[in-house]
Amino acid sequence: MTETTFENAVDEMVGRLHPILLTIQQGGGEEALYSLQQQLIELMGLVERNPGIEAATGDLYASAEALVADRTTCSQPITRKLRLLVHAHQRFREHLSAARPLKPGRRSVWLHGNLRFAA
Repeated sequence: MTETTFENAVDEMVGRLHPILLTIQQGGGEEALYSLQQQLIELMGLVERNPGIEAATGDLYASAEALVADRTTCSQPITRKLRLLVHAHQRFREHLSAARPLKPGRRSVWLHGNLRFAA
């Protein structure tokens, strides 16, 4: 995969994350969380393993998961959890700028919390 093609693919997938995260911020539940998980798995299947990206991905998912879980139980304060999700998304995008394409014929395994990435 050429560098330009890789960057375009990553940009497209990051673009697909935005509406999912908005749905979660606006009260989306388990379906939105599942969609987020699937998009993250697909995205991680394109990149070489990187501890910074792995941590940022786990933080993004964990903050979304906490927001969904706390909304279900009407736990407070939601505003703080919304802010954590926004900051986790920013860190994820920053770390993703260092992503390198997965070399052809290689597989990558990402492990973090509730996410199990095998690409």
